[in-house]
Amino acid sequence: MDALVKKVNRLILLTASGDRYALGRLFELTAGYLKNMAFGYVRDKSLADDVVSEVYLKVVRYSENFDPKQNGLNWLFKITKNTALNINSYEARRAHEDIDAARDVAAAFDALSSAGLMRACVADAVKSLDKDERELIYMKYWEGYTVRELAAIYKMSPSTVQDRLKRILKRLKKIL
Repeated sequence: MDALVKKVNRLILLTASGDRYALGRLFELTAGYLKNMAFGYVRDKSLADDVVSEVYLKVVRYSENFDPKQNGLNWLFKITKNTALNINSYEARRAHEDIDAARDVAAAFDALSSAGLMRACVADAVKSLDKDERELIYMKYWEGYTVRELAAIYKMSPSTVQDRLKRILKRLKKIL
């Protein structure tokens, strides 16, 4: 084994024994590699940071199961890959839920429009939202901003923006 792998293995074993200083050193030594790898899977800086955070939580949780005969760096890479794939899967499901919620609101708009009540109902529903919510809905569905663009504008993570949009759409759906 090369020197880096030996050092990583030793730090994982020390982490398993409860040495938090070793976890910090492990982080300093490997976080850059793991973040680059995570970014390759999730293609979003904040999600890559989330992946790396999850990886180190898993290291703390599962380090006692680590076999020191293994390559510790490869073990970390495998955890990173699996965590990134899980986050990608989760984000994809959330995007589909948001699309379904938007379709439900659109269907409600269509139904109301056929009855000639759409404008009044939509205006009342939108008035029930606070200013920030109205602005977010407007920028997403009328101006066509993507969730990532909105996240950058509002200085939030994309998942936070998606959560807010989902909650707003659910409320509009109830109102309509």
